[in-house]
Amino acid sequence: MVKIGIIQMQSEPLKVKKNLSLAEDLIAKAVKDGAQLVVLPEMFNVGFYFGADLMTVAETLDGKTMTWLKSLTAKKNIYITTSIYEHYQGHYYNTMVMVSSDGNVQSYRKRNPTWFEVSVWRRSDVPGPGIFDTPFGRVGGVICFDSFSRESFEGLKHSAVDLVIIVACWGTSQNILWRPDVMLAHPTLKQWSNLASRAVPNHYATQLKIPTVFVNQGGRTYTPCQTPRFYPFPPLMNMRYDFCGNSSIRDSSGRIIVQAPGNEIDFYAVESVDVHPVSHPPEPVRSDISNRYLSSDYYIVQPPLIAKIFQALFTYGLQEVYEARRKQYTPS
Repeated sequence: MVKIGIIQMQSEPLKVKKNLSLAEDLIAKAVKDGAQLVVLPEMFNVGFYFGADLMTVAETLDGKTMTWLKSLTAKKNIYITTSIYEHYQGHYYNTMVMVSSDGNVQSYRKRNPTWFEVSVWRRSDVPGPGIFDTPFGRVGGVICFDSFSRESFEGLKHSAVDLVIIVACWGTSQNILWRPDVMLAHPTLKQWSNLASRAVPNHYATQLKIPTVFVNQGGRTYTPCQTPRFYPFPPLMNMRYDFCGNSSIRDSSGRIIVQAPGNEIDFYAVESVDVHPVSHPPEPVRSDISNRYLSSDYYIVQPPLIAKIFQALFTYGLQEVYEARRKQYTPS
């Protein structure tokens, strides 16, 4: 058995110090309730934000956030997993980390940036998912949209993981009456978020027959959103985005042990989870599957068709935006 603490919080864009402080308060509550492994949402340190100035708060794996995480895990004698905004070898990534109580760090970088994310970080060249060896067993780590991919599922299956953890920022954009594309995206994102927070974790739990943790941001945020060249509508200067929340822990049958009530802000829970580590796990296995976003074969759970179309369009349409921003903000 391992006591897992899940934390659903709303991170304020670009306010790293404030976000770390909020996370620390919630971690302290989880540890007080006996948590041995604490899970924070995707991009907890910088918020869910697509403005070019996001690159000004990117960090290395030796930066402020990681130093803080290492200090906290040592002080509390716990493990923490989450994702941070990383600057690495001249590029920017969404990177999941597993930080141990002795300061060891295991990581993997997101493979499938979604829609506007393509303008602020890139797809990792190294196949996922995260395979993290811990005293609690082998943990499979997945970031947000990566959880839909067959690449992630097959990697976790063939690596004999004992527990799956998904960190995310799923939600829905606000409807804008004069923007047909946003009107079309709104119900799509709502359906997509529901699949991501419910159907996907259930799929991992029931198909792999292991406990599955899903941790999302909660509340609401605002962000600018760049559009590709030749796109028929201008960039969005201040899009509202409502997280769906629904952070949860499921047992190996898919039964929900605990779940956050909707998109509540500053929610935490600690539950004992029955994990059965394999005594001699195989070497980690990863499959490098190209991102064929319009193909049903790419997914284990099918996103809405409109989501696939937008995913393909923005993935290729925003790459030049990312490159221009990277050259502007990357230190010489």
